[in-house]
Amino acid sequence: MVIPLIKTLSRMRRLAGALLLLPALPTMAGTLTDLAGRQVELPDQVTGIILGEGRYLPALAILEGDRLTARLAGIMPDFELADPAGYRQYAEAFPELEQVPRLGRGTADSFSIEQALGLGANLALFGLEGHGPTARDATLIGRLERAGVTVLFIDFRQDPLNHTLRSMELLGQALGREQQAREFTDFYRTELGRVKAGLARLGRDQAPSVFLHSRVGLQDACCETMTNGMLGRFLTLLHGDNIAGERVPGVSGMYNLEYLLLEQPDIYIATAVGSTDTLDSHPGIIALGAGVSAAQAEASLRHALAGSGLTQLDAVRQKRAYAIWHHFYNSPLNVVAVQAFARWLYPDTFAELDPRQTLATLYQRFQPIPLNGTYWIGL
Repeated sequence: MVIPLIKTLSRMRRLAGALLLLPALPTMAGTLTDLAGRQVELPDQVTGIILGEGRYLPALAILEGDRLTARLAGIMPDFELADPAGYRQYAEAFPELEQVPRLGRGTADSFSIEQALGLGANLALFGLEGHGPTARDATLIGRLERAGVTVLFIDFRQDPLNHTLRSMELLGQALGREQQAREFTDFYRTELGRVKAGLARLGRDQAPSVFLHSRVGLQDACCETMTNGMLGRFLTLLHGDNIAGERVPGVSGMYNLEYLLLEQPDIYIATAVGSTDTLDSHPGIIALGAGVSAAQAEASLRHALAGSGLTQLDAVRQKRAYAIWHHFYNSPLNVVAVQAFARWLYPDTFAELDPRQTLATLYQRFQPIPLNGTYWIGL
């Protein structure tokens, strides 16, 4: 009984210490325009936050740091469902996170408005699209706002390269963390600028053809891909010839394996939705992310390719096949994925670019947890 009591007292002291900091927060009343184009009146002081996407937790951590859970009133469970190993890193560092109420089951239609209204929160962070409520949910938004909950729309998914900086600026304004937001956006601009500077030295005729294979191994059919959204936007920035671009309109869709083998792209990039939890139970799913070693990641990539007929691709035979952590598609840390793509598409031009160091710096400066794991791999 003594050890659990000590742990409980320790958690209570930690939470109390974080809460003591709240009165020092600046008053942030004012009006701003969110990414849905809505005029939003901010509360005088944000005292309770609802995350309409669980994967916004790292974004909140950039601004709140060691006080991550102090103002967190409710959260959608998509983070722990889609990336359990990644979520566990935060839960281990902040045990009180496990006690934060879950709103729904990880899909937009499961979001519980009744539960949300009972949390005493006065700010809800939603995405333009994704697993939680969106700007199309006018009735839900109206009920929240009439109950005194300010709704703010951000985006790391629909148009990540244009919206990440603005989203972090909005969050900084809303939470009274403008300095923390500015430090992050300055770093982000610098790292993205290094990619843009390299691209300026390239001719468009140097662009390789690429196939972006989404969520490999998650379903039997081949091959899901991304085009005009999410990670597909990174190929657009890099002038990569996304071979699915003309056949798959919209954000994502299916691309026929026969077309893929006929097209023979110069580079093959898979996205990994597996984790340490799936290494044994679902070996056909590529594992990357928290806790995954480089050897485990490469072995899972090889296994996934061998069981799908993709070994017939020249890109695979010639070891121009790569995999990246899928969840960069909805993360403010997405600039690291842009740099990894740049290295793969133009290895000579970006030979000095080190996305691993960029990721290490992001964690060291802007995350309250250590970097532990492999987030991309090549053959």
